[in-house]
Amino acid sequence: MTGRNSAYVENLGTYTPIKPGKPLEIKNDRALHWLLNGAEPTETAANLLKRAGVLEEFFKARPGQKSKYKFLDKRVAATASTTVTQSEEKPKKADPAPEATPAAEAEAAPEEVPVVAEAEPQTADEAPAEA
Repeated sequence: MTGRNSAYVENLGTYTPIKPGKPLEIKNDRALHWLLNGAEPTETAANLLKRAGVLEEFFKARPGQKSKYKFLDKRVAATASTTVTQSEEKPKKADPAPEATPAAEAEAAPEEVPVVAEAEPQTADEAPAEA
């Protein structure tokens, strides 16, 4: 069996975001027990445990473990050296074009080429007689 198909060891709670009132229900004592015995939650589970207050209790018991959960601190992400907005080049504002003078407009305008109507092809019957 793979981890995805295997049975869970213990049900620690539920999270139903569409449920009004209390969408998060966690057995804090059991979650803390598993954390103290070496369980490592995913980022999503760690966010839910933080929301429930379990991680604060865990960090009181094991302060050295706080460094593993830096991704939970929103201030660290906000003060990162490069962000998406900094990495993208902002478009420069175009300098306003100076008003064109009539002489400049005449030089800039392309020359008009006279249109020559094409002659329709003539057939051998319609060819003019040579004298």
